[in-house]
Amino acid sequence: MSRLKVAVVGCGGAATGHALALANLADFEIVALVDPSERNLASFRTRVPAVADVPSYADVEQLYDAGVEVQALTVVTPHTLHHPIVMGAIKRNLHVLCEKPLTCDPAHAREIESAAATAGVTVMVRYQRRFDPAYRYMRDVIASGELGELRSIMVSVGQRWLKNTVGTWRQDPALSGGGMLMDSGSHLADMLLWLVGKPVETVSALVDNAGSPVDINTSATVSFAGGVQGQLHVVGDLATTWMENVAVSGTNGLLRYEADPQHPWRTGRVVHYRGDELVQPVNLPEPPEIHEALLASIRGEAVNEAPPAAGIAVAELSEAIYRSAGEGGARVSVR
Repeated sequence: MSRLKVAVVGCGGAATGHALALANLADFEIVALVDPSERNLASFRTRVPAVADVPSYADVEQLYDAGVEVQALTVVTPHTLHHPIVMGAIKRNLHVLCEKPLTCDPAHAREIESAAATAGVTVMVRYQRRFDPAYRYMRDVIASGELGELRSIMVSVGQRWLKNTVGTWRQDPALSGGGMLMDSGSHLADMLLWLVGKPVETVSALVDNAGSPVDINTSATVSFAGGVQGQLHVVGDLATTWMENVAVSGTNGLLRYEADPQHPWRTGRVVHYRGDELVQPVNLPEPPEIHEALLASIRGEAVNEAPPAAGIAVAELSEAIYRSAGEGGARVSVR
């Protein structure tokens, strides 16, 4: 089969990993770069030498007007720009891999889901933990019923987000749509929802901006259908590099996940307590890399494992958290 022709939209630091992965996969060809900043583009070409001679455009409309043959976009722009860019791509029958969150507004996420289904194109959210061996192990154990009746789940994430994003668009609400919860926290909000696999009913939350224009620390209690209780803690002014912990309790056992604070981008360690027995699974099966999963979905070889529905669910949860916090932590229903 011919290679999938991809345009990278947004060439800041977060796009580096996307482009390096695409450049190293034989089934992809990066045919265009899109960013309004010449400085960003120059730096990006230095970080990703494989795109040194790839043409660039100031925005997606300029890309389309140039008549470049493109089949998919990877969207790595500020959060509030995702919706118009993704919708424009869908209207041109292009596939999309979109950075998290898919959108900041649940209604926008639902619009993308409907439009993608009508057009018959793949829109995947870059929730890469869905392709992490340890998280997939936990998901499989829960889904199989081996953990018994699910009772509670606690998910925590923290980083030096406040310090590391000062002066960037991530602390500008007009571009970010929110703070740590909308950014790194979005990944763990997705894991909370993905692992439980049940609809959210109510949310009670407190948010602290820690002097920033956007949320930095968030503590939310989430009630799921069937009585499962969840806790989501997002810490944006952590004193160390990284924290990522998950504990899932069922009537037949317990699952615990912990990431290495000094190597946060590697898969974490999962421990499975089966009654009085402790199991630490190793050599877990390697799932497909997310770009490979995107291609398999486009070709009809696999289901979309991070579809727009995931973006809808996270947007609905995030909206409920902000609404509850605005009401002093009152319990609110998820719309």
